Amino acid sequence: MEYIEGVRLRDLTEGDLEFIIAVTKENMAPLIKDAWGLDWGRDFEERYTKELLSSGVVKVVYSSNELIGYFWFSEQADKSQVFINSIQLRKNYQKKGLGLCILKWIEQNAVNRKIQYLCLAVQETNPRASKFYRKLGFREVLRENGSIKMRKELGSRGRMDKPL
Repeated sequence: MEYIEGVRLRDLTEGDLEFIIAVTKENMAPLIKDAWGLDWGRDFEERYTKELLSSGVVKVVYSSNELIGYFWFSEQADKSQVFINSIQLRKNYQKKGLGLCILKWIEQNAVNRKIQYLCLAVQETNPRASKFYRKLGFREVLRENGSIKMRKELGSRGRMDKPL
């Protein structure tokens, strides 16, 4: 078990899936509808779950004994970049600095593995997240299909070790 800023992290178990789907749906269904015109339905959940279970690293986040979120990232085949697939927190745990702590954890993990870039995609309909990532040094590299692809070069100048 690992700890960051007063919360615990552990690897995903199958028992976590119901929570993961619920928090992802709560946070993302309106954004997905606005960005891509897709309704969150059983087919979408099944595809999301299959992808989540088949690629990358998934960590669940606990406060006390309560499951409060998760994050999921994948190292690309050429080992030059880590793609952050999702960071989801229950609404009452958002805007409290946990997202930043999670990103720092992912970044440190990548730096330790000599990864050059952190990458992610954010929906164009989510300007709050886009602004947050820009503040942390992510730069837009592409816009397509309602998403903004962003990348951050890792190294001593790009690290998130300074407070915002």
